[in-house]
Order: sequence, then structure tokens, then C-alpha cells
Amino acid sequence: RRDKAPSNICTAQALLAKMATAYAFWHGPAGLQAIAERIHGLAGRLAAGLTASGVAVLGASRFDTVMVEVRGKAKAIAAAAEKTGRLVRVIDADHIGVAFDETSTESDLEAIAGLFSAKAPAAADRTVPGKPRGKEFLTQPVFHENHSETDMMRFLRRLADKDLALDRAMIPLGSCTMKLNAAAEMMPVSWPSVANLHPFAPASHSAGYRAMAGELEGWLSEITGFDAVSLQPNAGSQGEYAGLLAIRAYHRSRGEGHRTVCLIPSSAHGTNPASAAMAGMSVVVVRCSEDGNIDMDDMRAKANEHSKNLAALMFT
Repeated sequence: RRDKAPSNICTAQALLAKMATAYAFWHGPAGLQAIAERIHGLAGRLAAGLTASGVAVLGASRFDTVMVEVRGKAKAIAAAAEKTGRLVRVIDADHIGVAFDETSTESDLEAIAGLFSAKAPAAADRTVPGKPRGKEFLTQPVFHENHSETDMMRFLRRLADKDLALDRAMIPLGSCTMKLNAAAEMMPVSWPSVANLHPFAPASHSAGYRAMAGELEGWLSEITGFDAVSLQPNAGSQGEYAGLLAIRAYHRSRGEGHRTVCLIPSSAHGTNPASAAMAGMSVVVVRCSEDGNIDMDDMRAKANEHSKNLAALMFT
């Protein structure tokens, strides 16, 4: 069924879902609702305070973000916020976005309101559209049992013991993303200055980060001989997908958009044909021998058969 694979989700992408699930384990439904209510309360109070002061707030519904119209003052207000150690998002010269999360404080709310010469009220009406979800979610016991540090630690250890890992067995395919990272590499990745950079942070805040990324891209370009290398894909499967999209764009640029056939060996990781399918390619499977080597005769035969529409050979 490799030629019918619908999705190329792999370990690094599933990791994000696992992190979100662990967050839900730890807080439980009541904890998640409390966090959400507090965040929404901060956003609602800022919007109410700005509106009362005559500042134009866009939109009647919101959860955690307030959009403000400032008529040419966006950069000046953002600069003033940065001097206090806070960042707001400059959308354009006339609009600013202010987002709250679980780390936001009353001091943050007061300081941001002060940027507009406003004062936030003690409370504000809910502006989340629809009705509260209620209590009938995350009803499984696991979301109610692990709310102490010890319980959570033991629970995660039990889950890890169920996994197949390189420190206890051989894994012929996949699972390399995290299992092969040394602790010496994981330590700097977890440093706040590396891990906590916001996607919308000003360029001046990411100079060191961009220097490291640029240097690594340069090294990889020199080693591989490629004109450029991108570190944007955050998983092996996403790297496959990005490469295949580049191949498709190359063929289109040459007036050969009909080239959509991708030859992939039967021994390939499942994300390979899935990435090709997502890129709009037709997968043709190449046979492999019993020991996993590519059948070169079959590869040549299929390359000749599909020569007029052949786009790529995907061997990993």
C-alpha cells in the first residue's frame, strides 16, 4: 500500500502531539480550563480598558489576543514596550497585536495598558464565541491521576518502558530523530536563549540564533555541493517533502510539469511514498532483494518505462 500512503507524519512531528498530551496529563481538564480562563481574562480586561479609553480595538470575539488600531504609531508603541522587557506584534504601521499566555502576569497587563494611557478593569465580560465546553472532555482516568511530580515521573517512565529503543533493541527504520541525539546535544537545545525564541521576535533578538543557523547551512552547502540548504523542515519527513516540492518546481520551471513519477524502493521508510503523494507525485515501487538491496534491473526497467514522466528517484 506504499503507493497509497496518505500522510507523512513522523517521529519529530508526533513529538509535538505527545508534548501537548503530557501537558494535558499534568493539568487535567480543570487545570486546562483554569489556565484558559485566566489567559482570556487578561485579554478581555485589556480590550475593555483600551475601549474605555477611546482606543480602537478590532473584533468583538477573542481568546488570548487583542488587535489594536493605532494609526501610524505601531513601531513607536512596540519600541516602548520593548524597553520594559515586553514584546508586542507589529502587524503593520497602523495595527498591533497583543497576545497573553500562561506566563503573563498582572504586571504585564498593567504595563501594556499603560502604553496606550489606559487602565485595565478588575474584570471583563467573556468574549469567547459559543458556550463553555463543560466538564465532559478528557474523561479518561489518565487525565486525573498524575498531578504530582512523583506520579507524573513514574507514569512517563512506565510509558518509556513500553517503547522499543536503540538502547535495548535494533530498530531498522525510523525513530532516529530523538534516539540518536546525544545528551551533549540536547543540553544546549534546551537553553532558554535557544528554545524560547518566539517566532515573531524582532530580528535584533535572533542575531545569534540566525548566525548559528546560517553557519550550519553554509557548512552543509559546502559538504553537499548544493547551492543552498534550508533548516526550515523540523522532521525527516518534512525534509523529504520539501525536497520533492523543490524537484516539482524545477520541472515546472523547465516546462516539464508533467514529470510526476517518483521511483521508490519497497524497502523505503513509509514516509517516503507518503511525502511523494503529498507533493502530488505518482509513486512507482522498485523491487528489493531479500537482504534489502535495490533490484537494479527492476529500477532500470521502470525508469525506462516511465522515462517521459519520470521526476525523481527517492532512495534513502
